[in-house]
Amino acid sequence: MHKKALLVTSLLLGLSGAQAQKVTLNFTAHWLSEQRRPTINKIIGLWNQRNPNVQVQYTGVPFDQLITKTLAGVAAGNAPDVVVIDIRTSTQRAARNQNTDMSQFGADKLGGSYFPQLWATGRYNGKQYALPFVTDTRVLFYNKAAFKEAGLDPNKPPKTWDDLWAYAAKLDKKDGDRWTRMGFHPNFGDFGYQGWVNNAGGYLFDKNNENPTMTSAAAVQTLAWFKKWNDKYGANSVAAFKASFGGGTQDEFMSGKVPMVVRNGNYLSTLTRSAPDLQFGMVSVPTMDGKTSDTTTWGGGFNIEIPRGSKHPKEAFAFAKFLSTEGAKIWAAEQNDLPAYKAAQTANKNPQFIKLVSFLPITYLSPAPLYAPSYDTAVNKAVDDVLLRGRDPQAALEEAQAAVAKMVDENKKDAK
Repeated sequence: MHKKALLVTSLLLGLSGAQAQKVTLNFTAHWLSEQRRPTINKIIGLWNQRNPNVQVQYTGVPFDQLITKTLAGVAAGNAPDVVVIDIRTSTQRAARNQNTDMSQFGADKLGGSYFPQLWATGRYNGKQYALPFVTDTRVLFYNKAAFKEAGLDPNKPPKTWDDLWAYAAKLDKKDGDRWTRMGFHPNFGDFGYQGWVNNAGGYLFDKNNENPTMTSAAAVQTLAWFKKWNDKYGANSVAAFKASFGGGTQDEFMSGKVPMVVRNGNYLSTLTRSAPDLQFGMVSVPTMDGKTSDTTTWGGGFNIEIPRGSKHPKEAFAFAKFLSTEGAKIWAAEQNDLPAYKAAQTANKNPQFIKLVSFLPITYLSPAPLYAPSYDTAVNKAVDDVLLRGRDPQAALEEAQAAVAKMVDENKKDAK
């Protein structure tokens, strides 16, 4: 058994038995909870058992500190050998020479094994700087009991933006002048303005993810659509209604206040645990014309990177590859997170998991812009100006466009 494990390590790393030397890899991620820790320990244990010459040591770092600590380690020359890190910002780190090009170790040959939009998040200047690990997706949750009460067929959920408007009109409830139920609002849930722009076929940045395109027809039309909903319910009423949402079973959906909402698919776990008797459906996010595309919904997630300066990059890549393939199967089976590795999607037989996986082909992952990491400040201001202060959508987005374009120009100059 020991000899066999040594052979596995040697073949994996391209070393002969005489060349193989014992290496310890430092691996960092944000998994600290009692729910997550046993699974990552299981994956690492399997690797260490198979590869006695390349042992992995795990350090958990709080999520909100992970990027900062990793980049501080890169600057100081003591970063971990492997890190699981935010999927949207891998190309930013590649552009700043903060992570390692994996193409030199054969990463380019692996692309077909992963969902393409996830693989693309680690691609920069034609080279692969990250392996995708897990993602998520957003879906429309709807309350079947509320549908029946309103005379809607719970087996015929909305498919278009017009459907959302028509269904909401039947689901709305008022007590005098006070709204007690709002059928839908695109700014409730966690889909966000940018998600709806993508859903409409638009983007806030150009195809190179460098220059802003915030005054595109789709962007303006989407913000006007947001305003239409706000005008329907009243800006002050929407703000007050949203402020009434609580935590747990008092959130907008479980409380019955909003019978249609777009949320992360992992909300399923919350519903199962906190509202086991709630009758609900889960479907693809409605689109303008009822047709799905590769930007119908969006997701986030995590990539696996080798921070710049690793003393054992070849061994680190071998572990990163293992984690993103065999490890992904274990993770999907035990943690219910959606895998980037296609073969891992069959590791979990739960029907709800399988349904969420079916949405991955229409799930868009928007990389953080290379030269405008804080662009969302300007975008959020534009949305607030329209919804809270009644500003014209075109004018609000023109201001956002100018602010972000200035940010891009300044950061490009600093990068030279």
